[in-house]
Amino acid sequence: SSNVALYLIPVAILAPIALGLCITRIYTRLTRTRKLYIDDWTIIAAETLSLTNFLIACSAVAHGWGHKYATFSPTNLVMVMKLQFAVQTTWIITLCLVRVSVALSLLRFGQDLLWRGTLYALIAFQILISSSYIVIQFGQCRPVSSNWEQVADVTCWDITPIVDYGWAIAGVYVLMDLALALMPIRLIRTLTRPTSEKILISFLMALGLLATAIMCAKMTTFNDFGKGDPMQATIKPSMYAKIEEQIGIIAACLPCLKSPAEQLLKRFGILKEHQLTRPSFVNTVPLGDLAKEEDQRSSGDGSVPSRKAEFRVDSVSV
Repeated sequence: SSNVALYLIPVAILAPIALGLCITRIYTRLTRTRKLYIDDWTIIAAETLSLTNFLIACSAVAHGWGHKYATFSPTNLVMVMKLQFAVQTTWIITLCLVRVSVALSLLRFGQDLLWRGTLYALIAFQILISSSYIVIQFGQCRPVSSNWEQVADVTCWDITPIVDYGWAIAGVYVLMDLALALMPIRLIRTLTRPTSEKILISFLMALGLLATAIMCAKMTTFNDFGKGDPMQATIKPSMYAKIEEQIGIIAACLPCLKSPAEQLLKRFGILKEHQLTRPSFVNTVPLGDLAKEEDQRSSGDGSVPSRKAEFRVDSVSV
């Protein structure tokens, strides 16, 4: 029997949604501003890695991931372990790029020192933490090949401090996600826009809180490390990790749907024609350029654990 459907079904549903929204975001940006900003390039890189990560995971499924450990041949076992090591590595980088992209997009909405300093600090902190997990990923066991095959003279770090570190960082990331999701409220309150439009903007820009909720759900799996069948027990934390990443991409790209959402709400009578203001607030150009170019603003898995330790980088970090 296999429980891989728990991973494949939600991830396969969200993958085309994330891709479609990313394409829509880039198309909207190019048609309205004729250029891409650094946050656009960052989310493009994140989506590219996300799709690559999903394809690698699908390859692991094709080799048996999700089935009982006892059913694996030695060849398939090594292959699944290699593929899942790649899944973990690409996941770490992808999630880092998603958060950095969100922070970079918010940089354009403020010029004061506190606003920009906070965002730069969040970016630096995210890169630092993700880099630390890359070090853990490749340095936890030496040689690195011991993560997917039996080798002699293996040396591994104690797993307890790494898991404790994951718990601590997960809590920090909750605060980071809340900050990135709620910071736009400061700007929305200053807008001279109808209340209904402010609510719409707030909704589109605060959906990142859903990724925070997924991350909190993933934390409930932390105490299950090393328990159960090693090829099946990793499916659930892997699913949470991947969905968290995909929701992050979706939330980063959703503001580009402000104009279509306005038109839909107008059709249902929730917004009136005279309430729809232009230019759009979401995903605009730097505030320093607004006075001159105001009409150019636009709307803007986990893996199978190593044989040396039942530890998943993408299951104990965000």
